[in-house]
Parts: sequence; structure tokens; C-alpha cells
Amino acid sequence: MTPEDLLVKFRAQITDTALPYLWSDEEVYAFMDDAQKQFCRLTGGISDATSDITQISVDAGEEFVAIDPRVLKIRYAKRLSDNQALALWNFEDMNQPSDLDDYGMKQTMKFDDKTGPIKGLILGMERHKVRCMPIPEVAETIALIVYRIPLLPVTETSQELEIEEQHHQYLVYWMMKLAYEKQDAEAFDRGKANEMEKKFLAYCAEARHERELREHKYRAVAYGGI
Repeated sequence: MTPEDLLVKFRAQITDTALPYLWSDEEVYAFMDDAQKQFCRLTGGISDATSDITQISVDAGEEFVAIDPRVLKIRYAKRLSDNQALALWNFEDMNQPSDLDDYGMKQTMKFDDKTGPIKGLILGMERHKVRCMPIPEVAETIALIVYRIPLLPVTETSQELEIEEQHHQYLVYWMMKLAYEKQDAEAFDRGKANEMEKKFLAYCAEARHERELREHKYRAVAYGGI
């Protein structure tokens, strides 16, 4: 379904098919863009390992590195120089017991200013940034696998939507929600806006659940003998 197809579907469902339209094409495409972004935020986002935003350049001595604001979650990271996978830590993990050392004792991940080859990225310290651990001695490129929102906004010139086609028709719920919230005597309807929002949220919850089931990795459980 193209954005133009979805616009037609929206007008049919909200009964706005005669000129002059109550909602302009420009408004409808803005609703569509927001609906696609909301769907991604609520369902986890679009998986991406190849677009430009999945590679970040780090200069020598650079402590904090910016990541694209369209990234919702970093799933995996590696140094491109040697394809070494990097650990991903939340800030709350720092100064907490980590892996066992050579003597069987728990090590503590310490937050410090040491330099060396990057071994991991600390998430959550600053908005749209990661902290290199340790701070790199030489310039490095890091490749990411991420979940993200769409790369481009939906406009009248857009040829396609980024999310899977099976979800396209359900974006109309959020589009109608926004349409009914328009501050216009003919358009505004709080009750219908709330109804459409509930339908959209329910569909997104179902879509997220199906995705989690599809991506879940089952592990075999070994049972000891009696």
C-alpha cells in the first residue's frame, strides 16, 4: 500500500471524500508520518544493519559519541577494524559485579578515564550519545545493528512506507485520532479520537507480541538424571 493509497483509505473511513476536504492532503500526510513513527516506537522499531546511521566514527580520545536520534535501541556493536564485538552496558551496570576473574572472584566494571581499544559502549548517560569504554587511543569506526524509526518523513512525494505492508491499514486508526483532535468545530470529536487511539494501541500491542514471539530464541533445557 502506497502513501497515496493510504490517504484514499483514510478519507473513505473518515467520510471526507468531497471537496473542499475537511482535512487537507498535507495534514493527512503529516498524520500518516506520525502514525508510522508511533507504530515503530510502540512495537520496537525497524531492524537495521546497513543504512548510514548504523556506522559511527570515533576519533582518538573521543569519550562520548553521538548516535542518530532515529535510533531507538542498539542491539549489537562491533569494531570494524577487527570485527571485534563490543559489550553494551547500561550506566546502571557500572560499578556492579561483572564476570569472574582468573581467581573465581567477581570483577567490578569501573567507570574511569583509561584509554585503549574500545571494548564496550555505555548507554543512557546522555541523550543520543554513547560513552566509549575505554576511551579510544586511535580513531575507530563502529558498526551497529539497531531498531529505529523511519529514516524519512512521509510526504506527498513519498513512494512507500518503511514498515511492513501488513500493518499499513492500521495506521488509519492513529491518523483518525489526530484528525478528530483538530481544533475545528466540524472536525473535533474527543470521543472518537479516544476510540481510535485505543484501537491503535491495541493493534500495536498485538503486533509487538507477535514480533517478540517470532524473534524469541528458544533454548533447550537439559535435565539431570535421577
